[in-house]
Amino acid sequence: MRNTDTSGSSTEPSTRRSVLKRLGGLLAAPFGIGASAYGLDRSYQDADGDGIPDSLERSREFNGWLHSVFGEQFSGLDPTRRDLLVDVRYVGEWSVSDPTRERIVELFRTNGIHLQWLEHPQRVDRETFEREYGYNAKRILWSPRSFYRQAIEPRLKNVAFQLIVVPGFADGPHERRLYSPATAAHNSDSTGYVNGVNTGNRAVVASRYSHEIEAKLILHEIAHYALCHSRDPANTGVMGTNKEIDLMDDEWATLRGGLGAIRDTTGVDVLLRRCLWDELQPAQFRLPPGLAAHVGCSGCQAEDA
Repeated sequence: MRNTDTSGSSTEPSTRRSVLKRLGGLLAAPFGIGASAYGLDRSYQDADGDGIPDSLERSREFNGWLHSVFGEQFSGLDPTRRDLLVDVRYVGEWSVSDPTRERIVELFRTNGIHLQWLEHPQRVDRETFEREYGYNAKRILWSPRSFYRQAIEPRLKNVAFQLIVVPGFADGPHERRLYSPATAAHNSDSTGYVNGVNTGNRAVVASRYSHEIEAKLILHEIAHYALCHSRDPANTGVMGTNKEIDLMDDEWATLRGGLGAIRDTTGVDVLLRRCLWDELQPAQFRLPPGLAAHVGCSGCQAEDA
């Protein structure tokens, strides 16, 4: 797709590493991010810029471990190629349709990102999930005892995007949706019931019946990994008017340059996500002038359509 006019929009280039260098240790202590994480971020080698250290991409042991988890779905890592591993976790019996999976993989690979769609072999029991986490995005994605914190293997958190697919509420006005307390608290126009939520290197989506809507939702939430919503009416992709299952050319470029946000150890999924700062009224945190321009975002809110 062609570019849109993105002056001041979500696609302003801002890599994770350049922002971290601006930060230094300034915001480390208040958000629980140790200096060791920052030091590691500056020192590891990542020639292809996909956020996965070259040492891991070359490691026979690590590639073998990923193959042992995902089987033939996993085709190996390549330090000369931009890889994006999507670790898909299913709750209950619902699965993402084959047409959706194939469309997502094709879109990313056509646009210079070697996405591997990796469905975890162990499904999550629905009753257990509903009892322990419910359909509450906070309890699924970011609370101290969230599903993400307790169920995702530590070795996967820094190399793969976690996509958790849930059935959503069973009936009533919020059928096949989930609840996001952050959306309810920071968006006066929303009840907090949404189709999907992203918190950087992980997202949860509720099941959809329509293949087209399903594909748009999943692409939208994966793209939030490095992109915010666009208010440009000429943006017909999933971050804009949502007319097409695609991103604009400049958005794909931003996504290719933002793959480093996969690393959970830096806290980028919470601290440095530009959309989240906009939703949480970041002025109260008094960001340094040199960083403020890199976290601005116009109108990023969880999808509710």
